[in-house]
Amino acid sequence: MTPRMIFAGIAICALVAGCGGQTDAADGTRSAAAGETSVPAAGTAASSDTASPTAVAVDAQNELKAAVQAYSDAFLTGDPKAAYELLSQRCRKRHSLAEFTSIVSAAEQMYGSALPIETFSAQVSGDLARVTYTYSVKAINQDSEPWAREQESWRQDDC
Repeated sequence: MTPRMIFAGIAICALVAGCGGQTDAADGTRSAAAGETSVPAAGTAASSDTASPTAVAVDAQNELKAAVQAYSDAFLTGDPKAAYELLSQRCRKRHSLAEFTSIVSAAEQMYGSALPIETFSAQVSGDLARVTYTYSVKAINQDSEPWAREQESWRQDDC
């Protein structure tokens, strides 16, 4: 194994695994903690004519979840440009597109297809969020992954 392959493997584990994965249940699932909210499944949120604070929070949660799924899809399917565009400015300053491309290419070789997010919860404070989400592949579950809203779009901020 070359040093570059070792680095790519370590980088993939770090980027995909994020901050680690603590779970509450023996089956590996995690429930929302105090101060966190979970996004309801599509089509289950009640609609109203006025935008209540709860409705606004649900919209923000849905926007965040869509960004998380888009980043995940791009990362796991080997679309480095799309994934890179979903990184925060801070992370793009730390990692060049060329460096990031090698990491995403290695993830594509390991996983090769988009995976649906099975559970999702987020703790949002203004333009910052900590997101926990799980997949059918426990090795890539994310726990308290940082996200930042920049120019009205959520960006992955785990660098």
